Amino acid sequence: MSPSISEQTIEQYIHALRQTPFQGEIEVSEASRLVHSVDNSIYEVKPAAVLYPKNSEDVAIVTALLAKREHQGVNITAKGGGTGTNGQSLNTGIILDLSRHMNQILSFDAEKHQVTVQTGVVKDQLNAFLKPHGFFFAPELSTSNRATIGGMINTDASGQGSFTYGKTRHHVIALKGFLPNGAPIDTTQNNPLSETVANLIAPNVESMNAHFPELNRSMTGYDAKHFYEDETHNLKHLLCGAEGTLGILTEATLNVLPIPKYRTLVILSYDDFIASLRHSSYLMDAPVTPTSIEVLDDRVVERAQNDYVWEVNQHHFKGVDFDRLKAILLVEFNSDDEAELADSVAKFATYMQESQYSALLSSNVIQGEAAIKDVYGLRKRAVGLLGNIKGERRTMAFVEDCAVPPEALADFITEFKAVLDAQNLMYGMFGHVDAGVLHVRPALDLKTPEDRAMIRKVSDQVYDLCVKYKGVLWGEHGKGVRSEYCEPFFGDFYPVIRAIKSAFDPHNQMNPGKIAAPLEMTDATLKKIDATPMRGEFDALITEEMWNEYRRINFCNGNGACFNYDVHSPMCPSYKATRDRVQSPKGRAMLIKEWERRRCTDQNTPEFEEEIFKALETCLSCGSCTSECPVMINIPNARSQFMEVYYQTRKRPLVHTILAQSEERAPMLYQMRNLTNPLFKLPMTKSIMQKIGLVDATMPQDNGVAALVKVGKVTQWTIADVERLTAAQFDPEHSVIIVPDALTEYFDGHVLKDCIEVLHQLGLKVFLAPYQNSGKAYHVLGMRDQFKRSAEQQYKMLVQLSKLGVPMVGIEPPITVMYRKDYKQLFGTDTNVRLVQEFLAEYLAKAQSLPKATAATYYLMSHCMEKTSVPNAPALWQQVFTGLGLTVEVVATGCCGMSGAFGHLSAQAQLSEKIYDQSWRVKIDGIDAKDHIMATGFSCRTQVERFSAVNALHPVSVLRRALA
Repeated sequence: MSPSISEQTIEQYIHALRQTPFQGEIEVSEASRLVHSVDNSIYEVKPAAVLYPKNSEDVAIVTALLAKREHQGVNITAKGGGTGTNGQSLNTGIILDLSRHMNQILSFDAEKHQVTVQTGVVKDQLNAFLKPHGFFFAPELSTSNRATIGGMINTDASGQGSFTYGKTRHHVIALKGFLPNGAPIDTTQNNPLSETVANLIAPNVESMNAHFPELNRSMTGYDAKHFYEDETHNLKHLLCGAEGTLGILTEATLNVLPIPKYRTLVILSYDDFIASLRHSSYLMDAPVTPTSIEVLDDRVVERAQNDYVWEVNQHHFKGVDFDRLKAILLVEFNSDDEAELADSVAKFATYMQESQYSALLSSNVIQGEAAIKDVYGLRKRAVGLLGNIKGERRTMAFVEDCAVPPEALADFITEFKAVLDAQNLMYGMFGHVDAGVLHVRPALDLKTPEDRAMIRKVSDQVYDLCVKYKGVLWGEHGKGVRSEYCEPFFGDFYPVIRAIKSAFDPHNQMNPGKIAAPLEMTDATLKKIDATPMRGEFDALITEEMWNEYRRINFCNGNGACFNYDVHSPMCPSYKATRDRVQSPKGRAMLIKEWERRRCTDQNTPEFEEEIFKALETCLSCGSCTSECPVMINIPNARSQFMEVYYQTRKRPLVHTILAQSEERAPMLYQMRNLTNPLFKLPMTKSIMQKIGLVDATMPQDNGVAALVKVGKVTQWTIADVERLTAAQFDPEHSVIIVPDALTEYFDGHVLKDCIEVLHQLGLKVFLAPYQNSGKAYHVLGMRDQFKRSAEQQYKMLVQLSKLGVPMVGIEPPITVMYRKDYKQLFGTDTNVRLVQEFLAEYLAKAQSLPKATAATYYLMSHCMEKTSVPNAPALWQQVFTGLGLTVEVVATGCCGMSGAFGHLSAQAQLSEKIYDQSWRVKIDGIDAKDHIMATGFSCRTQVERFSAVNALHPVSVLRRALA
């Protein structure tokens, strides 16, 4: 079908769909199509349109239209979390995204251990619902916070623990959905397709048995063997792992299991990777079989040590000789009986010691749910950690889920490594040794034709190894574009696979090009691993200069961590509030990279820039992506870069000028506060602000510093003072410098006053550095020249102060974090300005005696930028409060929705409140002691007062009152 006919066919279908009662959204914008052109794979295929059905009735309408003769050229590809690593949800037709609306948990039966969900429900979302009832959905994934149940079923997903718990198909009780003609599927009811397929298989049973290997990771897509061996010939066996090629699944009834009451994790380290694999086979034969055994190679661990995840994990790896380390095994045991678990671990330890295995370096036992969760959190970041290596070559998924019998794994991997070593490729390895599955990710630069050719060269050799060791190329992540290997793998049984496709989808309208084409379609082809467009081909069109300019976002690998469903997680508040992938870090990165390409090929248009602008204006510049994303893409910086270019050809709104100068003019406003504050309260002033585009404005308040200077509690410096200071003048052990910011010095002054009082009361000599504009507002608004000038001035002063050897602290988290991240990126060195709790925790730990406050419990809600950039920041406040006799409960929250000036903008007011409602309002409503609520960010405290009428306190204010 020619492109013009295809485009016309799609337009006709969309036009017809608009005439139906379809309730969902229909997107044909360039931005939506581009964002859906990538998943978690190396490929890029732009669809013609994207549909977001609201319910099963919408899916029925979409599929029923396909049956009409005039629409039989249209194809539909279902999409969930978009975490597929082999292009499973990519196609040129229409994408049906079930994740936006069809994400409801419909029913739960604790007695039957069953739950029914819509297929857009996220795996972690389901387990969060089940946890209070004492159950969990067992199949585990590293992408569990964004992977949907529908995606798991369609790829028959599994991960850690599959040796014990099996794959997704083992937990599917029933499925509902629709065929491409709109006919409903319900696997609990008889369906003529069951008899049709059974009759296709019956004459070919011997061939089927010969081509379905006996593996823990049994073959799916299409699982003819289990379908035929099930006397009921239940269609669920065929639909699990079918990758949406047989129909669209809308509901699933699943088996859930009781949560084990106790868990223990044994961490083993080795000086040889292959030796660790051989030892794992021995360990699986222990008197008590482990629940799971995972492996990480030294490259994963090395990358983890440079990631924030290491801060909460390094103490779990005590005794590990990292200089000799080549592998880590994570061996889990669980039980409902604590004594039984302890006995199992003891028997395992004895059994392990009896092996006297020379490659074993160390053994650590980890207990406690929080500690085990932390270690598995590191393991879950393995993919991203490997994707964040330096250089142009980055680790790629294309041979990452081979499965072989576990006893053959060491020999298989030995030969696999030889294939990669022969091509001089760097790679990382991790995975599920108990199930015979390792994730292997070679590093390639797919911008180069030579490395793109490696996809074919390596894949063919690895496929041959899988056959040699009686395994499969696709043991965990489905087939996708690797479906071309189906025909040689299934051999003379493959025509039956194609006939099954014909029975369900005779016109090849369901995710064509994957697994099989209908038997009658002699001209229908499957996608090829090296013929499907790769992202690298498009990236190669970007000049080296521009590639490096936007480097931090260009390496977005599509892992989808920004689609984290949890509203109490800080990652991307705009995506959580809108469920629009365009308004996510991944979506924004994709659009900016496409903008780069178009600029480099003279294809850029003002219209396309407007689409990018719409995607970026809802970004709160909270910076969660810079830490939470495994490859640490930096959307706030890219947003700033884009806005700078965008406004070179457009007039900036007046509100930008006002906000940009807010830090610069803060001292003047403070001095004039007695005159300006009453003016801000006038109806006329409020009306003017609304016309400008502001909901309200923050008014300066007295900080009381002058009075504290008079009584000697603080010494306030000018710039001239700083120039004259020398290190010899200070006792660094008992001194501290506060680096002020506009917010806490001029607009929330009592916090600065309280901070000075607390530091003074703890016996410190307190110095207040001169206030200077940090440049934060300039950076957010894309006024990068002004930002650099302000940053250079402030950086110069901070460097001068750092020479004194006196600790420097910042009070407002986003400003302090900016010194550590943006300034370091700009100037190359850290200014060593610490968060106030970092300093306090260290200082109090050394103190001989501490004052004790009256015991009380407080509730801490941290600024999202603070806790993503410094993950132990909340714990440090707990440490400080505990040392002074107080208790702090850390409240898990997402973004408050204010984020600097964002919540003050009229255009974003509705979105700002929606973000607040998702997490902060819920958590604050659940706290009875409203006067014991603490928030570290000025924006957060402002938002809490605005929407919950609660006066949240900064922790230093609580400390000042408690110690008074």
